[in-house]
Amino acid sequence: MVGAYDADPVFQANPAHLEYLLQRIDAGSLAIPDFQRDFTWEPRRTATLLRSMMSRFPAGTFLFWAIGADNNMFGWRSIEGAPTRTTHPQELILDGQQRLTSLYRALNNAGDERFFLSIQEFLTLPSEASIDGRLRDQEEIDFEAAAFWYPVESKEAKNLETRAARIAAHVIAVDEHRNFDEWLDEYAEHYSSEMDEKATKALLRRFRERYLTPLRSYGFPVVTLPSTTKIEAVATVFETLNSTGKALGPFELLTARYYPDKVHLRDLWDQALVDHEILGDFAVDAYSLLQAVTLRAHNSAQRSDVLRKLTAADVQAHWDAVARGFARSLELLQAECGVVTPRLLPYSMILVPMAAVWEDIAKVKGPEQVNILGRLKKFFWCTVFSTNYDQGANSQASADYSKLKYWLFDPSKEAPEAVASFSLSASTLKAATTRRKALYAGLLALTVTAGARDFHTGLKLTADRVRADKIDSHHVFPKAFLAGMKDDSGKAANSELALNRALIDPVTNKAIGAKAPSVYFADLRDTVGEKELVEILGSQLIDANDDDDPMREDDYVGFVARRLEDVVSVIESVTGHAVARDDGE
Repeated sequence: MVGAYDADPVFQANPAHLEYLLQRIDAGSLAIPDFQRDFTWEPRRTATLLRSMMSRFPAGTFLFWAIGADNNMFGWRSIEGAPTRTTHPQELILDGQQRLTSLYRALNNAGDERFFLSIQEFLTLPSEASIDGRLRDQEEIDFEAAAFWYPVESKEAKNLETRAARIAAHVIAVDEHRNFDEWLDEYAEHYSSEMDEKATKALLRRFRERYLTPLRSYGFPVVTLPSTTKIEAVATVFETLNSTGKALGPFELLTARYYPDKVHLRDLWDQALVDHEILGDFAVDAYSLLQAVTLRAHNSAQRSDVLRKLTAADVQAHWDAVARGFARSLELLQAECGVVTPRLLPYSMILVPMAAVWEDIAKVKGPEQVNILGRLKKFFWCTVFSTNYDQGANSQASADYSKLKYWLFDPSKEAPEAVASFSLSASTLKAATTRRKALYAGLLALTVTAGARDFHTGLKLTADRVRADKIDSHHVFPKAFLAGMKDDSGKAANSELALNRALIDPVTNKAIGAKAPSVYFADLRDTVGEKELVEILGSQLIDANDDDDPMREDDYVGFVARRLEDVVSVIESVTGHAVARDDGE
């Protein structure tokens, strides 16, 4: 009878000797999927792995994927250092590539470094004082000195190139472990005049059994996924196993899938970064381009559809168009919507439907394109302040694209959800903190759109100036100043409200420090004059145009309320919708 909490293994791990795995690599039956990253381990990590194995410590498990009719479309390559084979592998290495590659190279002298073992670190050799010698226990061994390496082209490696030279130095190369008996005969003969040959051989055979045998017989647990494992599951495995390194997900899987069709996604992506530098500036994810391609080809941005429905032919047909679409969409947001830095992009996912529809926008010539771009900007602002992409972004992008591709060109058609059903209350905006990324970034972008000027120089904020002067979001009412203050409900004043942020240069921010606004704005007033200060603050949607300006009185509650009205007014202008005034707003 099986209990409710009895083990229910989804997959079972079976041990495999390292020597068997290396033979499979050599024969080409075990290979690396093309979506795997390149070999990156430094030699010190290989040495550490060798030391762990010689000590019989655990060295992790391997995860393979059996190849069959369900998944034989993936590109693959031999492990680095192994012979190139044309026969299709039986299994692909999903997890363990770095360890298997490093071991293959070290145990076959097939890499850029050669690994050695110092015999004298493992044992006390026979001598007149100790006829039989003694094999050291592992806790006595300084493994960092016992297992070492040199670059193969180095002077040190060349000095140990011949077996005679190694024997003279009491060294055995790791790759000699398969020919240990030959090395042993030569070693014992070389030192026959100094130590008892029989005792020497007996001691070194014990060294072999204790420390060299694991380099062949070490049993790694291996989990093999069946060929029928769905690609979505493999993608999830990669995103889980590689969370601490370079992410490997759908883009890498599809890179391998399209490889046999001569559609090389890595090359396409590299070229896109060259052709459109703004993609790199905004750290656009290569996978999002595939989502946009899938939108154009299959009206979906869902990962399951990217993985299942997208074809190499779809990529060939739409890749260049969506790459341009991403670049042009970012240029539009940067120039017209205040998104002058990546930090001010409320949602990266919003670029996917915009990029997917851009090629159709580009086909429209003349004044009508102005109207179309105006509607696209309205879609952006409505989406941001409706926070429509906070959840279910993939589904929302699909739904938006299905409407955008008609509404942009004919406003009588049904508009995307955020435009048709815009909803934002003043109380929501008032309470929003910097954790509400869309509202927070949208508010800052809105100030740039309104003509935000730098507090220090008075110059209008542009992408170049923000980048060059390291202008960033900072508190208007300093956090330290607000400590201990109460808001209008009697609670501790929240310094992290989005409305308490503005784009401020580091010089001004340093001068502000923890000062009261009445103090530091008085200093600014003395420097630039009342009229100029009012205009600079107004450009940042901070109204200081009269004597009852709350900042003169260090009135945080009054400042938030006044700025809320200024921000709401601009939101209503860019969205074309009213913001609900509630809770007394």
